[in-house]
Amino acid sequence: MAEGQALQVVMCGSTAHVPPEILKTVQEHLEEMARAMSPLDPHSAFWASLRESGISLEVLGWKFRFSVEPDKLMITEAQPVPAQVT
Repeated sequence: MAEGQALQVVMCGSTAHVPPEILKTVQEHLEEMARAMSPLDPHSAFWASLRESGISLEVLGWKFRFSVEPDKLMITEAQPVPAQVT
């Protein structure tokens, strides 16, 4: 990846059932994360850890899992978070 180039954000098929307003919020979060991560050395321990473990993010009652590559963040799973019973 070229210095200063933002990561690409890639959606998977499981995002098709996510309400558009939530998906828009998730995409905004991911784009911000991608901008922040772009300047980091893709060979660093940070990137190695992300490639190994991935990232998960909860937004407005939905959980998203991501795989991470030096040039992109890919949503691999999107599902509603079950309601908490108290």
